[in-house]
Amino acid sequence: MIRHVVMWKLIAEDPAGQRAAVDAMAAALEPLAGKIEGLESLIVRHDAGNADVNWDVVLISEHTSPEALLAYGTHPLHDGPAAIVKANTRERACVDFEF
Repeated sequence: MIRHVVMWKLIAEDPAGQRAAVDAMAAALEPLAGKIEGLESLIVRHDAGNADVNWDVVLISEHTSPEALLAYGTHPLHDGPAAIVKANTRERACVDFEF
């Protein structure tokens, strides 16, 4: 199994704008679980720490293999949600690890 962890900084700086961005990202991404082969789970959450040094949003997904993770990133169903993410974010960090 591969865990895929992505963090973003949002373009919106106000709480309402950030909440709307996270809600849009979650609504677009979370339904992909079960629709893309090898994608076992996916959640998107807003930072609860509210520290300026924290990232604003995290995505955590689990994939059956490294190949399944690669397939997720290039799957046509991923295109629309990826566009929503890109429209709302300004920075990205990612780590993938086996567990």
